[in-house]
Amino acid sequence: MVSRGFVPRLTLVGVLLHMFLATADGSDHNYIFDASELDCPGNVTHGPITLTAYHPLFDSDRKRDYLDAQNRKLYTLQEYLDNRAPYVTVGMDPDLKLPYGKEACIPELNRHFRRAVRLQVRDTHEDLRGGGFRRVDICVRTQEDSYDDIVNLLQVTLVL
Repeated sequence: MVSRGFVPRLTLVGVLLHMFLATADGSDHNYIFDASELDCPGNVTHGPITLTAYHPLFDSDRKRDYLDAQNRKLYTLQEYLDNRAPYVTVGMDPDLKLPYGKEACIPELNRHFRRAVRLQVRDTHEDLRGGGFRRVDICVRTQEDSYDDIVNLLQVTLVL
């Protein structure tokens, strides 16, 4: 004998399962479920390099403390992960003379966040001068975020 509430509950479970599966593919948030999509496009690989973090100083009188090399907004890793930024700003050695907006990729970040993290070289700093391809500075939201092990002195691979 089947209780009266059994069929409606089964229907409700089916509807909820359908809703979950319909939205769980990650397409709304740029999540990647195929591991091969975490590989970095690019022709030149550098490594190991040291990944370090910096953050905008909005209370500074110097625009250079909260804008990139061409006085544009710094986009942080956290903004990108929240789908509020088109890319993450990174800084590299000014002596490399990389073109502004050069696409970069760090496969370790892609694997950690399980999605492609789009990086663009749009910043530089005197502290990076002479470092060549041995260091990349990634923009994060706050000083506290810069302490995260994934962006603090991590040895990674850089693909340009």
